[in-house]
Amino acid sequence: MLELQTKPQFSVVIPPKLLQEGYLVTFPTTWPSTYKWVSGKTFRIDAAVQTPYDLAYKIPTGDYRDVDFSNGNGTFQESVYPENVQSLFEVAIGFKPGAFISEWFIPAGKTLHRLEFAQMEPDITHAKRLFLGAFQAKDSPYDDPRIKAYFVKDFTPLIMRLYVLAGVDYEKVVVGLTVNRCKIREIEPTTEQVAKAKVVRFYDEMRW
Repeated sequence: MLELQTKPQFSVVIPPKLLQEGYLVTFPTTWPSTYKWVSGKTFRIDAAVQTPYDLAYKIPTGDYRDVDFSNGNGTFQESVYPENVQSLFEVAIGFKPGAFISEWFIPAGKTLHRLEFAQMEPDITHAKRLFLGAFQAKDSPYDDPRIKAYFVKDFTPLIMRLYVLAGVDYEKVVVGLTVNRCKIREIEPTTEQVAKAKVVRFYDEMRW
C-alpha cells in the first residue's frame, strides 16, 4: 500500500506512472476480512481522474508534524481516502527540496520501516536511528514523485511524520499529492489477467 519507485538506470520502456482506465488491479487474500469487498479479488479500472493537491507546513528546526491521510475533521487529517467501496485511490507523493525527512507509520505509532534486531526502528530522538527508514526530498522529488500509497474505503490511517533537521530556524515543507481516483469494477479474471494485474498489497506484508 506504500511504494517507493526507483529511478530507471537503463533505457527501457517506462509504463505510465499512474493507473489508467482499462488497467487491472488485484488484492491478495492477505487483506483481512475487514476489507471483504476487495480481499482476494481482481478489478478493472473503468475510470481514472487525477486531482493535484499540495500540502504546506511551516515547522521549526528539531520539530515534526504528523500528517494523517485518512478522512475526518481532526487537526492533522487531510481526508484523501475514498468514501465508497467502488473507489481505489492511488496517491503519488513528492516533496519540494528542504532540510527535512519523512517517516511512515500505520497505524499511528507503528512504523512501516524497521530492521529485525530489537529496537532497530526509526526514532527522531536517536542520532543513530534518525535516518533509519526515512525518505528525503531527493528520494521522491515534487516533479517526479516516486512514493505511492493505495487507499480503499475505511483504510487504517497512514501517518507521514515530517521532521525538520538541524541547521534552519524553520522549514517550509511542501508535499505535492496527485490523487488518482479510480472507479473499480470486480471481474472474474483469467490466470493470465491475474498475472498481469497490479498487485495492491496489505501493509502488514511490509513488516514480515
